Amino acid sequence: MSNPQQLASFSPTVRRVISRRVVLAAVMAAVCVMLANLLALRNPAQLVLARSADHSLSPLTKNVLGALTNDVRAVVLFDRQADLFEPVKNLLIEYERISPRLKLELVDPTRDSARAEAVQAELRLPIRSAENRVIIAANNAAKAINESELSILDLSEFMDTREARRTHFSGERLFTSAIVAVTGDRQTKVGFVTGHGEHKASDNGGQWGYSKFANVLQQKGLLLQETPLGGTNSIPTDCRLLIVAGPRTPYDAGELAKLREFVDTGGSLFALFNFRSLRPTGLEKFLADYDFEIGFNEVSDLKNEQSGQGGLLLVDVLDGHPVTKPILGSRLQMIIPRSVGLPEPEEGDEPPPVTILAHSSDDGKAGRRIRDNQVIVEMEGKVPLIAAKLHANDEHPPARIVVAGDSLFLGNSAIEAGANRDFAGLAVNWLLERDHLLAIAPRDVTEYRISLTRAEMISITWLLLLVLPGGTLGLGLLWWRRQMKRA
Repeated sequence: MSNPQQLASFSPTVRRVISRRVVLAAVMAAVCVMLANLLALRNPAQLVLARSADHSLSPLTKNVLGALTNDVRAVVLFDRQADLFEPVKNLLIEYERISPRLKLELVDPTRDSARAEAVQAELRLPIRSAENRVIIAANNAAKAINESELSILDLSEFMDTREARRTHFSGERLFTSAIVAVTGDRQTKVGFVTGHGEHKASDNGGQWGYSKFANVLQQKGLLLQETPLGGTNSIPTDCRLLIVAGPRTPYDAGELAKLREFVDTGGSLFALFNFRSLRPTGLEKFLADYDFEIGFNEVSDLKNEQSGQGGLLLVDVLDGHPVTKPILGSRLQMIIPRSVGLPEPEEGDEPPPVTILAHSSDDGKAGRRIRDNQVIVEMEGKVPLIAAKLHANDEHPPARIVVAGDSLFLGNSAIEAGANRDFAGLAVNWLLERDHLLAIAPRDVTEYRISLTRAEMISITWLLLLVLPGGTLGLGLLWWRRQMKRA
């Protein structure tokens, strides 16, 4: 019986053929990778797999970034554990990708407080290391966007759950506005009318001061100045917008004449009233000539009144106007507002001469207080609370006017509530004809919530800590035993 012939696994010839094939496949793979990278460099593109991860920029932002001629510095002073850190970081990375002029720096104040303080000192900003914010700086100017400004909150369930849900992310609009502000050559002037008990932009301590609202305007690159109308004072010719916030004493005929000349030559006006001043100031009659009807009343709304807070109303904004479109679905928090117009017309009636931006619910009532604290109801139903108008002038550009029945909702203690701050910024952009900035819509925020009971949580814990590792170990032992048997 002959011994079986022992054959080698691979002959030299077979080994050479296989080696050549492996080398050839490796070379071809390397060539394919190089060609793919070359195509990617020449034709960059992004593929977004999740809507919440979409950080594509609007054409306006791309134009602003493409037109930059000076370096712009973007410093993200954010705790890395904050909810908005990732959206802010990813959005600004896209800004940096579009423009080599934008330089991004990430600083975590909780881990590197020294660097956070140094950056703010370099940019001449108040050091508040405990507050998350983004700083945009260029040309020796810097604008800060606080974390609270980056979200639009939904308060529709606030009275029931005491929770506000984040619905939109406004990062792109705020960042692009800040870049336009710090890179612009000329500052737009905004006047705060003084002399009749109005809110003061310089009042930092008072709860009804307007220092936080003034900060919103300064972040837009606006130059603020007090503008008294009495005596020989005149409205500066380069003033684009006048803010008359909560006057408490009457204006004389000369002051109202200056206001009329300002509006009739194309100046913009932002007028706000409050329940503390229900005596005529002359401004009510002045605005009546521009089709606004200011009520000497107090508006209540049991349906939208915040629980436990009498007079504090959660007001829905309406669609159909550039000011309210970006925050549609959000709510303003107003404090005993006054009516600013007529109720909505019935079907077949002519539309009102002004556009209503916000009104009460169907349960709204506008009442005038008389003797013995009795209330006479003047208006019921959807009572208008904020209105706007584009007023045509014969020989001059049209004037833009916004009138609100509450001035307290933009005070220091209330401007952070609801969508108040966002409304203020949008109203000012529209009044200053910065319609291009209104075109940058906030991004929807997609949320995924998983609610688990205690028993379900325990089951998942055991599954992750015991079942999965144990199952993997058991399969490994079975495979090992099978191999041992074959051997």
